Amino acid sequence: MTINTNQALGKIQSQWTQWIKNEVEFKAIDNHDIQVLTTFTDYFGDGILFNIIENQNNNFTLTDKGYTLWNMEMNGIDLTKKNTTRYKLLIWYLKSFDFTLLNGRIIKENVKLNNLSQSIIDFIQLLLRISDLGATNRANTKGIFFDDAKNYFNNDKNIFYFTTNNIAVGKTKQQYTFEYNFTPKLGMNRLTKLYNTLSKNSMEAIIGIYSDTIDYLNDNYRNSSFNILVNGISKESQPYADGLEEHDIKVIDFQNKEAVTEFFGKAA
Repeated sequence: MTINTNQALGKIQSQWTQWIKNEVEFKAIDNHDIQVLTTFTDYFGDGILFNIIENQNNNFTLTDKGYTLWNMEMNGIDLTKKNTTRYKLLIWYLKSFDFTLLNGRIIKENVKLNNLSQSIIDFIQLLLRISDLGATNRANTKGIFFDDAKNYFNNDKNIFYFTTNNIAVGKTKQQYTFEYNFTPKLGMNRLTKLYNTLSKNSMEAIIGIYSDTIDYLNDNYRNSSFNILVNGISKESQPYADGLEEHDIKVIDFQNKEAVTEFFGKAA
């Protein structure tokens, strides 16, 4: 017997804290299809949305039904051309959030009900990151940021002490990954998320993650801080970096290696 859609809808919504409830609306399309509409907008100003499909075996499929890549292509950005930076970033993002690409559709299958709210949060973050690829171009994209950062920090382990892929559990009981936790001094924890670019969407998402995890960080990491490492701060993205700083979220420009060493290095 399949789970009643209205019951599933109620369980989904009950697992969200107020900040995410204000950003998301669930709309039943039919008995087995729930559309998730968010107040987040993509690079082109269109609302970010996707669907939750209830399956016969009492689990769910999350899918954008092919809209994301189609919309990017309609706006002149092809993310499917292999061996390009954008394609490599797309595949990296999909892998990071455990989604796949199937016939142009971004999907995650066989999601259990107790994992559904985590997958919804992951999907929103994934679509925001894919949307921000619209801000990149061949002239200003210098390789895959995550790989660049990995190589840089691994090549200077006498300066940078860190662990990778650290998990923080939010008030919502959802898990968030910090790509790095730098420990420049004994007992100091600088948990850091990486973003290729900053936008209004990513700023709002980061503030949401911060509000959800701050208690966990304070309880589980001595002298901890929430930080963002971004691949360049432009004139256009500076207001979003300033907005994060106002919320006590430190933003470091990866292109400013002096600032990177000063903040994350062992002499910090």
